[in-house]
Amino acid sequence: MTKRHEARALALKVLYEADVARHDPAVILDRQLVSSDLEAENQVFARGLVEGAQSNKAEADGIITRLAPAYPVAQLSPIDRNILRLAIYELLHDNTVPVRVAINEAVELAKDFGSDSSAKFINGVLSSVATLVQRQ
Repeated sequence: MTKRHEARALALKVLYEADVARHDPAVILDRQLVSSDLEAENQVFARGLVEGAQSNKAEADGIITRLAPAYPVAQLSPIDRNILRLAIYELLHDNTVPVRVAINEAVELAKDFGSDSSAKFINGVLSSVATLVQRQ
């Protein structure tokens, strides 16, 4: 597992706990970073992912609703919902991450943390997001 993948996994854990337990994401992030072995550069990356996904959550949820209307955001598994929020943030707002990398990383997180059908669902939604991004 690469260090950037580890940073994404840590960010996902933070987003998941904030979503499910309604804890303060900043507090969760600080706790997770203390117990991680991420180098400073990847800690900054993880922090940016958490802050970006949190601040753009409404936008991501709107995109998910539009692209997967049969799957209401509130009814998605918390893991799938937060993987999508994280990846949509990367696709729309992080110009340093290539589209294919963002999608692949999200699919890998889905394989690691989601259900048997998560990776396929995540890939489908994010492929649609990538198509939207390329049109703009």
